[in-house]
Amino acid sequence: MGIFNKDGRLNIPLSKREKNKSSASEDEVRYIVDQAYCPKGCTIIDTAHEINGSPGLKIKFKRPGMEGEFVISALEGDFDKIILSGTLADGVKDELYCPHCGVAFEKLINCNCKTDADMVVIGLTPTLDFNNAISFCNVTGCDNGTFVKSGHVLRHIRLKHSS
Repeated sequence: MGIFNKDGRLNIPLSKREKNKSSASEDEVRYIVDQAYCPKGCTIIDTAHEINGSPGLKIKFKRPGMEGEFVISALEGDFDKIILSGTLADGVKDELYCPHCGVAFEKLINCNCKTDADMVVIGLTPTLDFNNAISFCNVTGCDNGTFVKSGHVLRHIRLKHSS
């Protein structure tokens, strides 16, 4: 059979489609956090709660009238989370803390989703190094709610403010 069927439609063999599909998905390799620490050096990797096949990052949250804990996905670009206690509210800012020692996570920069929103930092080494860290917004439902490397956040903010 030619490249067109009897109705004049283009025939694309399935094997060619699969090849193109797999090469496109290779470009979408995502980073998985396997080490994460609070500012005092406590590990926040939670092996008891896996999300999409990887241990998550356990975080304590507080806001007036509510506190609790949740686990976020360790996979870059993944918004999945498990609520362990308390309730998160869409569009609401929470202060974020280490679930072990209670120290507040450092803030990298303000997020543009709300005037009081912050991009919080989680270190990838026991001693906090802003160049070797991840960051995400502390407002539930924000588009910046999934983690990105802190260096990417700083470059993005610099580019946004310089234009």
